[in-house]
Amino acid sequence: MRIGTVETNHLKGLFDKGAGLAKEAIGTFVNNDRLVKEGEAQQARAAEELKALRKEAEAQAKELKADALEGKQRAAQATKEQKAS
Repeated sequence: MRIGTVETNHLKGLFDKGAGLAKEAIGTFVNNDRLVKEGEAQQARAAEELKALRKEAEAQAKELKADALEGKQRAAQATKEQKAS
């Protein structure tokens, strides 16, 4: 699902990170080790999700750059062939 130009599953990682931090803080405040560990684990999962999203974005950017360079190369080749004829 999209909201504007943002995929909702991309927001999930940010939300999970914040929720994990809140759990950890509350667990620390009320001296609940289980809640602290849950919060830490949730933050770690969210960090991995965000890292994967970052890698995906980098790969997409490289692909777009390669496509642009390929288009530029095709245009140059077409111009060269046109001049040769």
